[in-house]
Amino acid sequence: MTKFEHLQRGILALSRSREWATAAGEWSLETVYFAGAAQTCLCTHSPIIEICVLLNEQTRASVEVGNCCVKRFLKLPSDTVFDAIKRIQKDPAKALNEAAIDLFHRKKWLTDYEAAFCRNTRAKRSLSGKQAAVRQRINKKVLDWLKNQRTN
Repeated sequence: MTKFEHLQRGILALSRSREWATAAGEWSLETVYFAGAAQTCLCTHSPIIEICVLLNEQTRASVEVGNCCVKRFLKLPSDTVFDAIKRIQKDPAKALNEAAIDLFHRKKWLTDYEAAFCRNTRAKRSLSGKQAAVRQRINKKVLDWLKNQRTN
């Protein structure tokens, strides 16, 4: 059995639909985190470190899979979110991207004000001192939350 077939079987077992095209559409990206230790994806790929928690909107089932499977087969923006996280880990003065802002706001990691601030300053290369401090505070908040996810 191929890795995709393993993934398909696992996703279909937790979905309402029994057709892949429809079942895949039932799933949304609930959250992401970096695993503290290597894990195995639903597709059987190992090791995986970039973990995506998916939620089925119909059945309320959740599953953890690797970023590669989410990006390749489920077409959710997990890779873009991980790109933003890696960027702010390297440089806390950098901006989050739209996919990360949307996910973190939906998860209530960012307040309405923080999400609006991130969107309004995302494309700015030069921030005032106060704006730079707010961006770094928001980025630290996101990174701290992710660090706590790994230990839970």
